[in-house]
Amino acid sequence: MGDSYSTYEGYIPEGYHFYYSDGRKDNPIVGGVEKTWWKIFSNENNLNILLNDSFSGSTVCNTVRESLTVESSFVSRIDKYIAEGFFTENKIGTMFIFGGTNDSWIDAPVGNLKYSDWNDDELKCVLPAFCYLLDRAKKVVENIIVIINTGLKEEITNGFAEASEKLGVSYLRLKEIDKENGHPTELGMKQISEQVTGILHKNRKI
Repeated sequence: MGDSYSTYEGYIPEGYHFYYSDGRKDNPIVGGVEKTWWKIFSNENNLNILLNDSFSGSTVCNTVRESLTVESSFVSRIDKYIAEGFFTENKIGTMFIFGGTNDSWIDAPVGNLKYSDWNDDELKCVLPAFCYLLDRAKKVVENIIVIINTGLKEEITNGFAEASEKLGVSYLRLKEIDKENGHPTELGMKQISEQVTGILHKNRKI
């Protein structure tokens, strides 16, 4: 599950917004899907991507951009897939969660970590929504790896790490990713793949 960093036109669910594409004319330009971090990562580690559920501009929580509906949020998307039986019909070895960037950018309310009994207002806040997301994911996927972007609000970065530790979920804090206009360049994509591969080998659960 991701946002713009993990999109590419034609490789995400129909109707989702994308950032990267063959026809992109503004920097950063990534010259083909094979140069995205997730394609590099899957190819180098001989992995099969069953679903790239990435939606450009999407937030983890249910406070969303004005141009999007709440159905775009990570919280709404995990609920949808669980309700539709996706995780019972498909065997998922590892789920990667790479979000929080848009929550930080649009100044979504951060809130506080909370691990149960969420209400609708709390799911509009980043940290309780993230806890909800991990709780729901852990019920349907054995192995989860959280990828935490550089440049997020400190309370989001630290909250994601704390929640992951509390819930026994592996996580990676990215470091020194090359970007233009807030998004990875081709070099940045390689750097993300390298760092995710590092935690993959450390994790040994995939």
